Amino acid sequence: MKKEYIIAGIAGIVAIGALVAAGMFHGYGRQYYLNNNPQALRINNGGSSSGNDQATANRGQHGPTPGGITGGTANGMMENYGRQDVRQSSFSDAMRLLKQTTDSARINKAKNQVTFTGDRIEIAMAAVQPNFPDTTFEVAGLVNPTIVVPAGSAVTLDFFNMDYGGGMNHGVVITPDAPPYPVLSMMGMPGSLVGIPVLPPRQLEDAQESSYYEGSITFRVPASGTYYYLCQYYDHASKGMYGRFIVAQ
Repeated sequence: MKKEYIIAGIAGIVAIGALVAAGMFHGYGRQYYLNNNPQALRINNGGSSSGNDQATANRGQHGPTPGGITGGTANGMMENYGRQDVRQSSFSDAMRLLKQTTDSARINKAKNQVTFTGDRIEIAMAAVQPNFPDTTFEVAGLVNPTIVVPAGSAVTLDFFNMDYGGGMNHGVVITPDAPPYPVLSMMGMPGSLVGIPVLPPRQLEDAQESSYYEGSITFRVPASGTYYYLCQYYDHASKGMYGRFIVAQ
């Protein structure tokens, strides 16, 4: 009888361990990751919200907000201020912002490059925009483009997960670490980061009828240099879901 209890106890411990591991995996790139990796975006209550307030005003009304993350400073690489918000947006809202980015940027299709100018920049980015390839980012109609912004500019990044299907979670972080990336890409990068945690995919197969999780953050870019934006979800960056983020002098 004791032997059966021991076996049952071991089985229970294994099951609990599996649940914990699953929870950690689900939280990878989300609040769990950010709270448990000191090299990642630091979460605190500091900063002014004026940048994101203006961006929110430009966006108009959104659906219910499932949660928000207050901003901080990412180890001196990029100054993040205001709230890092997560909300739900309609298809029309998402497409309107994506079009605004297309209209405000200088697009070079031959170089697969999107260039922005000015002191205040708003970039709308999609993960797997409808009718685009899997495991990709889209900005101004280009796939995984090189994004160029001027040094010292304040950038508001609006990120939409427009993908559909089980496990199609996506987020975005900016890092000085260059590819190639390991399967657990975030675990192997000691560099400073700023970014948006992993968001769930859309719930409806009909892209126009579904709502989308949107994350937004405002940060000030540092001195000139080459950085990279990538999806921090398991195995996505290693499959090519990344692009260059150039800060031009």
